[in-house]
Amino acid sequence: MKTNEQFAQLQAALNEVEEQLSAARRFYNSAVTDFNNAIEMFPSNLIASWRGDRTRQLLETTAQDRRGIDVKTLFQR
Repeated sequence: MKTNEQFAQLQAALNEVEEQLSAARRFYNSAVTDFNNAIEMFPSNLIASWRGDRTRQLLETTAQDRRGIDVKTLFQR
């Protein structure tokens, strides 16, 4: 019974980590979008060109990145 509880806690912890990573990706992409928009709009584009600012790429995840993580490999050493 205790093993089942520990496994359930591990699953919950992994799910929480995935949610936090997803939230961080959304926050980063939102900030990058705001930055890219700001350096393309007048008058901030004048300052951005003077400073040499360039647009940034959004963080995109591939299908391989989104696939489930093999937890077994994390515990093998």
